[in-house]
Amino acid sequence: MLSLKLFRQTKCSMFAAQRPISFNALSKCVNRFNVTSHLGNKTLTKPLLTAPMIARFTGSAAAVKTGKNYASIWRTERIVSIALMGLFPASVLYSSQIVDTLLAASISLHVYWGLEALVVDYLRVPVVGQLANKAGHVAVALLAIVTLAGFLQVTFVGDGLGNAIVQLSKL
Repeated sequence: MLSLKLFRQTKCSMFAAQRPISFNALSKCVNRFNVTSHLGNKTLTKPLLTAPMIARFTGSAAAVKTGKNYASIWRTERIVSIALMGLFPASVLYSSQIVDTLLAASISLHVYWGLEALVVDYLRVPVVGQLANKAGHVAVALLAIVTLAGFLQVTFVGDGLGNAIVQLSKL
């Protein structure tokens, strides 16, 4: 019923049942019929097929309201993840304070971003409340700081992260 209404409102004609439906024509019809929602002073236009699904999740509205550029954050996360693949062997083969500090910072950032994604996904404000959400974010930040402090302690006071990795692999 919804698809027939969509085709009537957009003045697209349906083909007979015996003829193949052109998906190109269907996508043009769907793109002409948009749903607009107003969030504060910003207007977000979504295609009809994804509008009900997006409206169910509060994260998309929160992302628009905060104005953060999540594409650049995602790109930075991927760069750090790729850098970790080179920093682990580099710290084992050539253990220096500079390489170990880069490794410590990269691991701490990687852990922080991963756990923050868990908090954002599973400790949503509508589900658990504002206090639990804030507590989760604070706990993740404290854990990342303690992790970085521990790694830097091993780097500057101990033998270094590269040598610690070698010692762990010998166990």
